[in-house]
Amino acid sequence: MSDNPRHAASRLRQDLPAARQTPGHAWFDAHRDHILATLRAATGEPETAVALFADVWPVVPTDVDETWSHDLLDLGAGLAAALPTSLLLATAFRRAAESLRAQGALRLAALAGMRELAIHRLRDDDPDAAAAALRDLAATYRAQGRMHKVVGCADEALELYLLHGDPPGTAWTLVHLGSLMIEVGRFDSAVNYLTRADKVFDDLPDPTGSGPTGSRALERAECLTLLGRALWLSGDRAVAHRRFNRALALLIGTDDAAAQRVRDLVAELESALNGMHQDGTDPNETANPTGGTARRQRR
Repeated sequence: MSDNPRHAASRLRQDLPAARQTPGHAWFDAHRDHILATLRAATGEPETAVALFADVWPVVPTDVDETWSHDLLDLGAGLAAALPTSLLLATAFRRAAESLRAQGALRLAALAGMRELAIHRLRDDDPDAAAAALRDLAATYRAQGRMHKVVGCADEALELYLLHGDPPGTAWTLVHLGSLMIEVGRFDSAVNYLTRADKVFDDLPDPTGSGPTGSRALERAECLTLLGRALWLSGDRAVAHRRFNRALALLIGTDDAAAQRVRDLVAELESALNGMHQDGTDPNETANPTGGTARRQRR
């Protein structure tokens, strides 16, 4: 194969940083056909094409026509056949999903997310990377209003952490699932997930040491706050108060702002309950269903 396609791809990649700094769409409008043509010509050297494919997505305008984005994404499918375990290609599909969500092309964003996930499934060597891909795919499903798919992504992440014997990942994914169950109104399931998470935190070698998102004590407090929330919403308010108090014990003197958020949540729940007693409304409908301490995620 001639070196020309490689050189053309390299030149185009060198132009992309300047393109990101150019106001408006002038650069993109002048190069949109050239981008696709250069990528097609480079597919005989997949590594070269993948590098360009990864770099192009951040310069795609949010109001580009969906047909053009579809054509670009299709070129990535061919590259996935040639390099099915490429981490750079996984990064490219993540950038594609982000760009496509910004464009409002949610069906294509979901397709890009599934292609990224397929790479991590094949590699099966990094549960954190696969879980991150699942979270990004879940963001697309959430934008589509497909909450059952969001829950499905979290379920798969939990299975990954269990299979890889990763207790910290297991604990935090159980917390995430509990939060999702509160969001969709399945309070008994939320209690189940969050109780499991609390037990996993108990079994960690250093339950108050450094966790994947910072202090493990703060992660545990997040779990206990959500568990208190789920117990309250399921009607077990005495036990809920005990979980809130355990959360506060971890937070006071460590993160006073988070401790105040727990107090505010309890006050909100109690106010909603008092309102129900006065006018017969359901407090579960008046209080914020996902209240808790500051949200944290594994990276």
